[in-house]
Amino acid sequence: GNGKMTMRFLKRSLLDSWKITAGLAMKKVIKDETLCRELFFDEDLNAPDCVSPKDLIQIQGYFERDTVATIDLMDLAKKLPSKYTDENNGRATFLEFGKDASSGSALPSLVIGAKDDFIVDKEGVEELARYYGVNAVMVDSPHDVMLGSKWRNAANEIR
Repeated sequence: GNGKMTMRFLKRSLLDSWKITAGLAMKKVIKDETLCRELFFDEDLNAPDCVSPKDLIQIQGYFERDTVATIDLMDLAKKLPSKYTDENNGRATFLEFGKDASSGSALPSLVIGAKDDFIVDKEGVEELARYYGVNAVMVDSPHDVMLGSKWRNAANEIR
């Protein structure tokens, strides 16, 4: 779950924790372009391939549309796959069932994290990679590795 990461963020920076809470839980990223850019993109507007102001407004519209669906976080926490983790190695207990019969190895998985991520810290990325039994790949990018001026960094890792 997010409990461990939340505590790490609180210990590191109350201001950043507040920005994440205000941006996501209080839905401020829908109207606050500066906060939206800082949390997800945080890039120079003059950079090639940057998320333009027009694109950002469109993305904010998607965020607003997504708020129609709600999640019961307390109920979700009870069902998270991370509750089913091998205590010895941090891996998912279901990985044994996902092995390729010909090679005996786990099915391919890729966990990519962003070095300049405002929302998910490196420890969280490494925890997820350990869960799937792979090494984390960290790319030079803000949170949204698919959009903005640094999208090629993640794309090159996928190739």
